[in-house]
Amino acid sequence: MLRKWEARVKQIEERASHYERKPLSSVYRPRLAKPEEPSSIWKLFHRQNQAFNFVKSCKESVHVFALECKRGNGQRIYLVTSYAQLWFYYKTRKTLLHCYEVIPENAVCKLYFD
Repeated sequence: MLRKWEARVKQIEERASHYERKPLSSVYRPRLAKPEEPSSIWKLFHRQNQAFNFVKSCKESVHVFALECKRGNGQRIYLVTSYAQLWFYYKTRKTLLHCYEVIPENAVCKLYFD
């Protein structure tokens, strides 16, 4: 029993030493596939104007996207992220299928036909 305890204490001390040498980041910031890419922004808002206000405060090139909360009831949540980040998750997640970009009023945009 004493040997098990000593082994456990040694294991904990080794782990503590490892984290002292290589501490964890204070804030988790997921990145895309490559570590050299900029940190991602993925923020949800319940109001469209809050999302646009957040975009104005960002230094990165981010955009507002609308997502359906539940099918059929018309409620939306607004996602602020970059095109690359959205595309990265859009390919793998089925929950982002009903998603579209919200263009701010009086903004320059391109016209697309499906």
